[in-house]
Amino acid sequence: MAMAFLDIPRALPSSNWLNDVLIRICILLQLTKTQYKEAEAHYLSVAEWLRAPASPIATLNPDIYPQGSLRIGTTVRPWWREEYDLDLVLWLELYQNANPIEVLDLVERRLRDHGTYAPMVERKNRCIRLNFARQFHLDILPARPDLRFSGSHILVPDCAAKDWKESNPKGYAAWFEGRGALQLAEGTRAAIEQLPLPEGAEDKNALQLAVQLLKRWRDIRFANTPELAPISIVLTTLAGLNYTGELNPIEALSAIVQRINCTVPSFGRLVVCNPANPHEDLSERWDGSPEAYGAFVAAMRDLESDLAELQRPGMPATSQRLERLFGETAPMAIREQAATVETMRKTSELGVARTGAITVVTSSGAVPVRRNTFYGKK
Repeated sequence: MAMAFLDIPRALPSSNWLNDVLIRICILLQLTKTQYKEAEAHYLSVAEWLRAPASPIATLNPDIYPQGSLRIGTTVRPWWREEYDLDLVLWLELYQNANPIEVLDLVERRLRDHGTYAPMVERKNRCIRLNFARQFHLDILPARPDLRFSGSHILVPDCAAKDWKESNPKGYAAWFEGRGALQLAEGTRAAIEQLPLPEGAEDKNALQLAVQLLKRWRDIRFANTPELAPISIVLTTLAGLNYTGELNPIEALSAIVQRINCTVPSFGRLVVCNPANPHEDLSERWDGSPEAYGAFVAAMRDLESDLAELQRPGMPATSQRLERLFGETAPMAIREQAATVETMRKTSELGVARTGAITVVTSSGAVPVRRNTFYGKK
């Protein structure tokens, strides 16, 4: 296997080798097809229980839909555990004077009335969590329409503040997909929206891949100080704001990090607002934790340097550098790539796709990679 790994750069430009490894890392990080189907089944089951005619929530015309990484295709398995964090919004037709704590109580009681869900229920500051052991967490976020704005703006409960907070996950998803040059399918709001179709990371756009890599790098970098780690929505938003159409993950990630570092102010902190709701400061946690903000700034500068070194021609120990940045999935991805490349090269099926991924020559736009005959001739 080592010989196959060492021989890859002879057949492929180093940037293509690196991009293919990064794409494989993302595949290893995200939900598998089996996990996705299990998550979808539980999501639909929870939705039906909350909307059932006997439910006290049914009279509030509930609408349930995915949000966050599940909706925009950037799920990443947390480094320190097996469970994924999956987020759902429970939209309710509530009066403006509805008490946010009472709304959370109502949702919690309904879930505890279910024989299977009752022992899984965990109360959080803004949501009710269902813990599916060794699979995933379903975080159910109650919400009501924000009548100050048209469209998909909502208000969500915050127990600590004992008030409602602004949000707009649908608008955010549309913004993110637009930044990644994706087209958002239009349609009317369904009672229970279907989850986005699963996709392999090789089919994702460079922005989605860059976000997955950023989140895994965050997990590794802050493994010993998780309280200082930047939250996913901040990293995702910064990535979207600083993405300008790069076609492959290493170019996208490098450019995003460089631009983030250029926007860090000399005084005060970087303010990251929801592009779909400027009233929502996604980075407000930094106000109460200046050490976390300082750690973020220092980490981003280090990441820019690390990515530059990773791409420097002739840089040795690339495998170790990738593992230091992205964890144990890096050597796994390299071994998988080596085996795939060796098999495909033997049958003259090896090509490089537009995104930089290694693929078959029959793929649209793929460039063939010559077979290595070891005859000492060109």
